[in-house]
Amino acid sequence: MAMDVGSSKGGPKGDINITPLIDVVLVLLIIFMVLTPSMLKELTANVPRKAEVNTPPPPPGSEPIVLEYTAKRELTLNSEPVAPEALADKVSDRLKHDHGKVVFFKIEDDALYGEVVRFMDIVRGAGAKTLGIITKD
Repeated sequence: MAMDVGSSKGGPKGDINITPLIDVVLVLLIIFMVLTPSMLKELTANVPRKAEVNTPPPPPGSEPIVLEYTAKRELTLNSEPVAPEALADKVSDRLKHDHGKVVFFKIEDDALYGEVVRFMDIVRGAGAKTLGIITKD
């Protein structure tokens, strides 16, 4: 690397040597191009598979357990009204014969969130292993 300090006529020269700057920028560009693909993080998502045609139908009488709660604070278990105090007993009786131990919740949008969470805790304590939420179409 040579440096020009000027000539005898005009004094020091004010030009900037940009070659080292370009070298540094190109090296940084190459480093980022090499490292960027390895820095990308992958998100794994479990997508349900399409139901097979050969799956046997559920046995008769094994209807799913659906707990409905309205904004008017009405609680029903499979379309039968139930008091919140008796919910744990009714759910545990129905779960005795259910191998999957799945309870579905159908909740109105205007229902109180705290009460819904309390019902989910009661159902989980009654023996449910999986809680599902039924959504609108």
